[in-house]
Formats: sequence, structure tokens, C-alpha cells
Amino acid sequence: VVRPAAILGGSLALILILMAAAVSPWIVDNLFAGHDVLLVGLLLVLVGLGTGHLVRGVLAGLGRFGGYARYFIGDGLGRLLLVGVGSLFLTNEVAVYGLAIGGAPFLGVAAALTGRRSAPGRPEAMRGTVAADTVALGTISTGTVALAHRGELGALAPAMGFLLVASVSTAIVLNVSPLAVELLAGPSEREEAGRFLNALLIARVPLFFFQAVQASLLPKLSSLAADGHLDEFRRVLGRLLSLVGALGAMAIAACALVGHLVVEMAFGAEFAVGRRDMVLLAASSAVLMIVLSLAQALIAQRCQGRMALAWLAGLCAFPVVLAFGGDLFLRVELALLATVVTAMVAMAVLLGRRPGLLH
Repeated sequence: VVRPAAILGGSLALILILMAAAVSPWIVDNLFAGHDVLLVGLLLVLVGLGTGHLVRGVLAGLGRFGGYARYFIGDGLGRLLLVGVGSLFLTNEVAVYGLAIGGAPFLGVAAALTGRRSAPGRPEAMRGTVAADTVALGTISTGTVALAHRGELGALAPAMGFLLVASVSTAIVLNVSPLAVELLAGPSEREEAGRFLNALLIARVPLFFFQAVQASLLPKLSSLAADGHLDEFRRVLGRLLSLVGALGAMAIAACALVGHLVVEMAFGAEFAVGRRDMVLLAASSAVLMIVLSLAQALIAQRCQGRMALAWLAGLCAFPVVLAFGGDLFLRVELALLATVVTAMVAMAVLLGRRPGLLH
């Protein structure tokens, strides 16, 4: 299954690279302020992240979570290392950071593939559908690995389409709110997008911890689903949702108490936000973690189409809610919250309609 997944993922990356190259003058002038080196960093990221997602999906499916964890360590520390090395040899600060971001995923892959490997054998998580990594927030390789024992390229293609929809939807949910603030900001509110983004970064800190949670538990769901152990599937999913819910509740409480103070301490008084803003952003992040958990449960049940439909339903809620209200931050925060809540409800309903799952 890895080979066709790599072929499909590589083909998609190649298409994106060719598209970026075709419009490179516009990208450099309008997005990168004339810095050609940032385009190089973008192309490196396309290849590096694609490779990284495939490697993480395979490692999660094989139960090699040590290598899975080393990917994130290598990626994070690799950025610092590349910035340090680049600063010694390059005088252009933009080039240093651009190349560091582009090269870090490759160091993550190298770190993931080094070290002790588990003994050969057929891991439990590979007995059936392997629900791999979605992080963040959502990746293409996760669902392709979820089609174990169906290694034909044609068998992967339909699921790949649904997973592409889910991946793009996840990316939109993660990034649309600061863009909405920037587009809706008036002439005197040009700095509000940066202030909103800083608050959003603090509110989404629990998402980093969530990666480790789902990486260790979700392959179990796929194995149980493939073996028809629906009672155990419900119990594992219930524990996962309880853990995610508790993490989200603690994050909301922390943001309500000190979130606005953390933003001010981290970024300065000029970037201060209100307590209400932090609570709403933390709430949307908490619900997003539940959505990602339900999405992986649907993948484990081979319901990729239902998952994509739920994501689309959530995205439709964003512009509807955004059209109402006058407060810039509040309308965007409520639109983001409505998006993830709609997706969560849709996924829960669609998962519940899976024959035999809840009965």
C-alpha cells in the first residue's frame, strides 16, 4: 500500500510544484515581497511535508511511535539548527528563515527513520484499515494507509479524493480566520490580523499535545474496526473523546483565567486581546480536536466520503455566521466556532448511522 500511496502523493506534489513554478513571478512579487529565495523554501516544503506525512503514516500504521515522535523532534530542532547554521554562512535573514522552514521536514524524516526499529512481524494496527496521522490538524497519507490490503492504485484513488477534500478543509479551518480578519478590517484596523493571529497561536497550544494522543490511539481504532470488534471500538473511541474533551476543557479554563495575560507577556502590550476572545478561540480549538478524532473514527470505518461531507457542511457555516455582527474579532470567532461545531455534529451523526456501531 505504501508504493501506490507514494505514487499518488508524489504526483500531487509534482502538480503543485509545476503550478507554483508557472505562477512564480506573481507569487514572488505579491506574496513574498520580491524574495526569490522564499519560493525555493516553498518548493522544498511541498516535497518535505509530503514525504514527512507519508513516513508518519507508515510509522503510525506499523506501531513505531518512537520514530513517529522523532519526526517532530527532528523537525522542530532542525529549524533551530538550520537557522543557526544559515546565520553563519548567509547574510540575508529572509533566506536563512525561508530555507530553514523548507529544510526542516527533511531533517524530521531523517530523524524518524533512524534509531532502533521494532522486531519484524505483523503489527496489530496493520490487520485491517490503518487510521494514521491527521494532525492538524489532516493529511493525505493518513487515509491512504487506511486502505491496507487494497494496494491497487485504482483502489486508493477514490479515498484519495475524499481525503484531499478533508485535508484542504482542515487547512482552511486552521488558516481562514486570520485571513478573514485581514479582509474585513477597516482602514484603521490594519494591525488587527496580527493581533488575532497571536491570540490564536496561544489558544491552539493543546493541538500540539493532541498529536501524540491520536498517534498512539487511532491505529487501535482501525484494527478493531477491521476485526469487527465494535464494542471495543466504542470503548476506545469513548476514551479518546473523553481525553480530548478534558484537554479542551482545561485549555478553555486556562485561557479564561490567564490566556489574555500570556498573549500580552509573549507578544507585548500592543497585541493584548480580551478574555472573551481567548475563551472563544480556545473553545473552537477544543471542538476542532473532537472533530479530528471523529474524522479518524470515520476513516477507520472506511467512511471517507461521509467525513468529507461533514467537513464541507462545516465550511458552509463559516460565511453564513461571518455575515452577521459588527465586532471584527467576535464575528470571526463565532464563525470559526460555528464551523467546527457544525462539522462535529455532522460527523457524530454520520458515524452514529454506521450500521451496528452504536447498537
